[in-house]
Amino acid sequence: MKRIYIPIAWEIVFVVATIIWPKQAFHLFFAFYFGLLTYFYFIYKQFSFRKLYKNFGRVLGFWIPVAITFIGLLLAGKLRMLISSQFSFHIDEGAVSIIVHNDLVPTFFYALMMIVIKPVAEELFFRKALIRFDNKKQTIIFAVLSLVLCALTRAHGPLGILEWAIMALPVTIAYIATKNIYISVMAHVLFEFYDNIYEVLYTVGRILKR
Repeated sequence: MKRIYIPIAWEIVFVVATIIWPKQAFHLFFAFYFGLLTYFYFIYKQFSFRKLYKNFGRVLGFWIPVAITFIGLLLAGKLRMLISSQFSFHIDEGAVSIIVHNDLVPTFFYALMMIVIKPVAEELFFRKALIRFDNKKQTIIFAVLSLVLCALTRAHGPLGILEWAIMALPVTIAYIATKNIYISVMAHVLFEFYDNIYEVLYTVGRILKR
């Protein structure tokens, strides 16, 4: 448990910073996720590419759960948009907007952050580090805590927190059901690729045509 104190403090600093300096959200997000990745990957060695590669040959034990989780993320995204369209006029979402300068280098780092750094960092912190399996009650408590903390990075209003907690639910369920962080990491990376690649390519194409 001691190893999560620093990441939680890091998130508190990050959330406060996004409230004070909302226009610097892109730089704050990049620093936040890169900090988490450095902490859990480089310092505590919580992720292994060798172990990830070993999972690639397991269809039933890896790729099918990944596919199910990916579909779950797609459905969660649809539900989030539905909730937003129905209630955002009446309840504050408090969503944190990531504004990126319209140029190639910022766009590249945005893509790197959203498709690679963000999903890996979130899974290592909000799933692997936070969720405990000592008993069912503890697992539920820490799962809810992980959902709330994960949602707080993207929104500060009650509706926004609910929406982003829903988005984190499929990977949370996948990790609890399989206890395999590589399943939730892979599903999350694939979803972020699917969710962001069109916007990234469109932006790059528009920049090159200027």
